[in-house]
Amino acid sequence: MAGVSELESALQMEPAAFRALYSAEKPKPEDENLVFFCQIGKRGFQATQLARGLGYTGACNYTGAYREWLEKEG
Repeated sequence: MAGVSELESALQMEPAAFRALYSAEKPKPEDENLVFFCQIGKRGFQATQLARGLGYTGACNYTGAYREWLEKEG
C-alpha cells in the first residue's frame, strides 16, 4: 500500500483508480479493522488519524508496530 504521504490522496480516489494503481480493492469507510502499522509506530499512528479524519471509522493502529509482530513471529 501507499506510504503516509500518499494515503490521503489514495483514500480519496475512485475505487477503479485505486484498484488500477494498487492492485487491491479500496477500503470502504465503514470497513472494520482497517489496520495501519509501520516500523516503530509513529507513521502507523499518523496514518490511522488521517484515515479516521476521512471517515474511515474502523481505522486502527497496530501499536506494537512491525518490530513487535516480527519478534512474535520469529
